[in-house]
Order: sequence, then structure tokens, then C-alpha cells
Amino acid sequence: MIRIAKLAAAGAAILVVAGCASYPQNTGTLYECNRGTRLQVDYVANGAIVRVDGRRSMVLKAAPTNMGKAYENKSGARLYRNGNEVTWNTAARTAPESCRPVNRPM
Repeated sequence: MIRIAKLAAAGAAILVVAGCASYPQNTGTLYECNRGTRLQVDYVANGAIVRVDGRRSMVLKAAPTNMGKAYENKSGARLYRNGNEVTWNTAARTAPESCRPVNRPM
């Protein structure tokens, strides 16, 4: 029974990663952050797919918040959106970055 649960969890993880790989490139909202990080964010059903500096992608799930929208993952990455502005933070950073939307390609 435990083996079946592990296989199901592994299968779900593969589907999430495959979904990221097949997601259309160069779509979504582009942001430039005050420390130079560039984000491409695709807001989907109950989450967001964040492409950092045109390279790695992360899947974030919607998180409860009192105001605006928040998305996070288990690794500590967090995107907080209030209107057009977003705040980006990862576990590796000590302070969040403020980001603003831009209208140019990454």
C-alpha cells in the first residue's frame, strides 16, 4: 500500500514538471525587480508558473492572504501580488524584491 502511494506521488510530480516544460514560452506577465531579477509569470487556476531570469521555472500554489494574492512553494519561494506590483522572495534571499511590470521581452 505504501509503495502505491509513493508511485502515485512520483507520478503527480512528473506531471507537474511535464506541465511546466510544455507550457508556452514567452507568455504571461514580465516583471523587473529592484535587485535585477527578471520574472515571467503565468497565472494559472490556483497557482502561478514563475520563470526566473529566463531560465528555471517554478510552480507556486495559491496561499491564503488578507489582501492581494500570494503564491508559494515548499522550497520557500514566494510571490505576492497586489494590483500590478509584485514582491518576490526565495529562501536564498534575506529580503524580498519589489518588482514592476514591463512591456519588453526577456
